[in-house]
Amino acid sequence: MIGKILLAGFVSAGIAVGQTTNAPTTAAPVAPAAAATAAAVAAPAKTYAFEVVSIRQNISEMDGNNMQEVMGKATADGYRMVNSSLGLVINTAYVPQVGGAAFYSPGQVKGLPEWAGSERYDIDARISDEDRAEWQKPESQKLMLRSMLQAMLVERCKLAVHREIKDASVYSLVVGKSGIKFKETDPTVDPPSGTKLPWGGVVVSSIDSKGASMSFYGTSMASLASLLSNILSNMGHNEGTVQDKTGLTGRYDFVVKFPPIEPRGQGDAQGAFTAPDPSLAAFTAVEALGLKLEKSKGQVETLVIDHIERPSAN
Repeated sequence: MIGKILLAGFVSAGIAVGQTTNAPTTAAPVAPAAAATAAAVAAPAKTYAFEVVSIRQNISEMDGNNMQEVMGKATADGYRMVNSSLGLVINTAYVPQVGGAAFYSPGQVKGLPEWAGSERYDIDARISDEDRAEWQKPESQKLMLRSMLQAMLVERCKLAVHREIKDASVYSLVVGKSGIKFKETDPTVDPPSGTKLPWGGVVVSSIDSKGASMSFYGTSMASLASLLSNILSNMGHNEGTVQDKTGLTGRYDFVVKFPPIEPRGQGDAQGAFTAPDPSLAAFTAVEALGLKLEKSKGQVETLVIDHIERPSAN
């Protein structure tokens, strides 16, 4: 199912790390506009850390039917991830400070070792009793989780990175002439059951005779831009970074649709099928939403892994 394939792509690509103040870093000079963006990123009032952390390697097959635990999730008393890569954990712990993306695409990362995207681990982390009251607040929990995952990665994996920012060719996600063809999320309506995304929102994948789709609920345009960046980067587009320039600052419900898989020509092996090119499908999906992708110039943040080790023993 293409929806599950794309979700699995977030997990297995080993995408991304950002800068942590606890790790040795050497940050490249930041342009004034980028500095203002970075300064706007909220941070917890104090440095939080999990009280207890268990990290164990998992050599079983990834369960495509249980993407919620594969993606990782906050629990009532901590964080749980099953059979997924450290690249996904890193991508949850750190968010881009330039470009307005919800997460880093593969093309924005350098130096991440192959094992960090391919080896899979189970993580069970617990907060302390003194942090429990603050943890119950949704906005506080989001910031606390990032801080705790950062501290865990530094302690257990000796993670150290630096950030580089440069002007580059990008795609700008903008509103088309006819306007958007989706609605802002109604906060009084609960989303359907699906996979909760680390960067916010819920996604439900489906497939039928008309093709495959990913239905997003309570999702930002920054998340959509990052999804498109991920697709284009994995398909080898040199200008694959997509930046949100829609001016839409809320949370929205929308459906990203992909064409059906078509049978190959008569000369191909019997029973063989051709999957749609996800990069072309990305452009088509954007147009269906009343949006469009325009080539432009923008600041692109690249994360460089200076050092990372396999998790230390429990």
